Amino acid sequence: MNCNSLSLLNFIYYFKLSLGIMMTIIPVIVIELIFIRVIRNKIKNRKVNTDFIIKQIKTVFYTIVIFFLAYSLNMVVNTPNSVCSMYARKDIINEYKRLQESVNKSDISEDTMIKYMENVLNNDKKDVKVVKLDNKKDDFLKENSTKTLNSVYVKNGVFYYKGYVAGVYNTYSGTNCPSNPLKEGYNNKFGYNNFFYNRLTTFIDEASKNGYKITMSEQGCRSYQTQVNYYRTMTPGRAAPPGWSLHGLGIASDLEFYGSNGYPCPYGRTDKSCPSMGWAHQNASRFGLTFPLLNASYKEDWHIEPISKQKY
Repeated sequence: MNCNSLSLLNFIYYFKLSLGIMMTIIPVIVIELIFIRVIRNKIKNRKVNTDFIIKQIKTVFYTIVIFFLAYSLNMVVNTPNSVCSMYARKDIINEYKRLQESVNKSDISEDTMIKYMENVLNNDKKDVKVVKLDNKKDDFLKENSTKTLNSVYVKNGVFYYKGYVAGVYNTYSGTNCPSNPLKEGYNNKFGYNNFFYNRLTTFIDEASKNGYKITMSEQGCRSYQTQVNYYRTMTPGRAAPPGWSLHGLGIASDLEFYGSNGYPCPYGRTDKSCPSMGWAHQNASRFGLTFPLLNASYKEDWHIEPISKQKY
């Protein structure tokens, strides 16, 4: 069942809360009421009132039935991997609401919200770390430039790039990479789009402040021919078709994540075994960045690009 549903998580949360009340509070209240009734009855009537006793026994019986019914339902609901029960927690629901508000305000895309929630939900069920993101919408809205760098311009924080047209070579990514970026208006020697590079460096600097080492690829703008070579030599489906890759537009990067020993985390790593990567995946959206290939058939936990992109 899909956990990416606020109404589903809310329903399960309050259903579990109701079951908890039925198993704990109601029995306690019933026991106290019966105790009070017995005391009052004993004061009023010195003799044993059979009808009264039978009535109290029935009350206890119904309470026990309700308890075991609630207990059984609770066991079913909390069965591992059932109806997202383990995720129906107030902290996750609040995080979901906050992300939904960000989507409504156009701070982030709905696709990014879903991917982020999947990342949260896939953490350890007993210790889900919900990262509180900073709202940097105002900062991103200031990103505006009519100047085109490698067929990309930025307006209100959205990266606009020329769409691929079959047979039209100048629409292919990687065909306009700068030969000398610093002399051609780029703020970096690699050929990354200026605004994308700013986000990356801010992101990496923040990681460093938190004790994590992350580096970006020096291949800021991947040439068309390089993409052709990747496409021909790599496993089918692993590399984007030549002309399609965002690397060829300077708005994508492959990151390297390092462990506490100072060496790159090996392949087969996880967010837990490689904390620098875990930090990156959880905090990228704070900087207008996303890892869109985390759940792809060929998982790429290192590929990063801007959240907001649009063809023109």
